[in-house]
Amino acid sequence: MKKILLCLSFSFFYFTLSFNQTFEWQAGFHGFFDNREYFNEYTNDQTMFGARVSAGAGFAIDANNRFRAGLNYLYEFGSKGELIAPDITLYYHAEKGPLKFLLGAFPRKGLISQPKILLTDTLEYYRPNTEGMFIEYEKGLFRHNVWIDWTGRQSANKRETFLIGATGHIGSDLLFYEHNLLMYHYAAPAVPIPDDHLRDNGGITAVLGTNLSSWLPLDSMVLSSGIAFSYDRLRNVYDARTPVGWYSELHLAHKGFGLHGTFYTGDAHTLLYGDRFYTSTSYQRLDLSYTRSKGSLITGRLQFSFHFVPGALDFSQQFVVYINLEKKAGKREF
Repeated sequence: MKKILLCLSFSFFYFTLSFNQTFEWQAGFHGFFDNREYFNEYTNDQTMFGARVSAGAGFAIDANNRFRAGLNYLYEFGSKGELIAPDITLYYHAEKGPLKFLLGAFPRKGLISQPKILLTDTLEYYRPNTEGMFIEYEKGLFRHNVWIDWTGRQSANKRETFLIGATGHIGSDLLFYEHNLLMYHYAAPAVPIPDDHLRDNGGITAVLGTNLSSWLPLDSMVLSSGIAFSYDRLRNVYDARTPVGWYSELHLAHKGFGLHGTFYTGDAHTLLYGDRFYTSTSYQRLDLSYTRSKGSLITGRLQFSFHFVPGALDFSQQFVVYINLEKKAGKREF
């Protein structure tokens, strides 16, 4: 055993010295309070209150290639004795010209962002990592990514499940087009369950928009509008159901103050990873927020949200804090 450990240690230091690698590390904190006072037939009220810490380290092999390993742990307040296993962070990251590629278990924040109708925002609290692969091409006015998130490895009693998503954006500072796609595959476990059926579920948004940020005395003003389409099929039970509706967003921000409005009208959707408010035929949301940052180290946001669905007006309040400490090749932030 000592000979094996000695050989592994020698190999590690030889590899490090031979490739002139640069050691990197990252540590982060995410505290959140999200109180959802909902009294409607579409979604459940709940309060999410907790803190997440993360730490990781790795090497920059060269200017284009790096890898990192670490842990990400969530503690929900009031849950003593109900400990949740930490999420593992372990990935390879490469960038070359317009291409970006990640393989492994990597943070979704800053990489994957889709409308709440497709991906609920509670993923930020409870599933911060994507476990799979991410590819993005960005050049000039064009950007497009494709990713896969493996959410369940098949076993005797566990289903095989995965998400496939894509986001595309093209346009100038004034006019743009953007689409988002999500597909969720929900299969059976290795030991069949009687009367169980494979399910396909997913959706698409496609919008045209305008960014007036550089034309008005505001930090940001973006308006977009287009269609939202989804499908849901339970094989051998019912054929694909394909609801469609109109989806619009308005975002304003100035000196830390923000206003974000969402408007949807059309058919009711059944998107298994989407916000449950869109199971209504009409949903409007207004977010009023204030954000304060200290560079890229600390960010805090206080937000009040109003939710309008047929027959109900609901409220939610959110307060979040992000802290990011990082040492990267040629960069130091702490």
